[in-house]
Amino acid sequence: MGEGVGVDGLVSMDSPIGVTGPVTAVNSDDDMTVLAQRARTVLASGRTALLTLPCERARGWVGMIDDGGEPLLMARADGRIAEAAQSGRRSWVDVPGHFGERLILTGTLRVVPGTTAQILSRLADLGRSVDPIDAVADGLAMLAVSVDEVVLCLPPADQAGRVRRWSTGAVGRRIDLATYAFAEPDLIDAYAPELIDHLNTRHAEQMCQLAGGGRTPGGDIAGAYVSGLDRYGMDLWRVDTTGAHPVRIVFDEPLGEPRSLGRELRRLLERAGRDAG
Repeated sequence: MGEGVGVDGLVSMDSPIGVTGPVTAVNSDDDMTVLAQRARTVLASGRTALLTLPCERARGWVGMIDDGGEPLLMARADGRIAEAAQSGRRSWVDVPGHFGERLILTGTLRVVPGTTAQILSRLADLGRSVDPIDAVADGLAMLAVSVDEVVLCLPPADQAGRVRRWSTGAVGRRIDLATYAFAEPDLIDAYAPELIDHLNTRHAEQMCQLAGGGRTPGGDIAGAYVSGLDRYGMDLWRVDTTGAHPVRIVFDEPLGEPRSLGRELRRLLERAGRDAG
């Protein structure tokens, strides 16, 4: 494939990238609902995406934020991507998931009204974990894809949970657009890697307290490490004089969005402190 460097991080190409593997239909409504939720979760977890502009014969990685099922893309206001959006060009966006999923969203590229700061503020108010762009750079345009087709590619069953890249053997499943639109992402799953890293680096002492049943770190507890997080609870490893032991911390109620994790942890720590006393 011959390539030449383009603007906005895009590269020119001989042919656009699509779904190289087979695309199959989903068999039941229940399966469709589950896949739609997983697709929405993959989108919510994305921070970058591979944008393809078939009409421009170009593609490139861009910054991305989920906006209720539509990918918001960040590009220079005077660049090639923004120009394509102003012309209503057709595009598709590939979003990689944490576990080898590949979400492909197809539709018309358009410019989102409002300043970048206003858009980021609106998303933050909805509970989205939005990483601020450095000083919200001047001349940055926010673009969106008006999604009209959704395909979710899953890794082979024997590699589920272990794959960290797209698999050439993945089978694409086309998801009903209405089901996708009404599905809700699991935001705890989507932000789990960032939340786990935050807990282990910024709240190591509190994790030791939880793993030790409320006891102050020290004594026979050498440390604790969060290894998993979902809406129902946390998985930790407690390290003591006898070795490493798995600990499951169950939340009082399923978490709906990342901001609720801090409130739940405060309740758990207070309870653990009372029980230890």
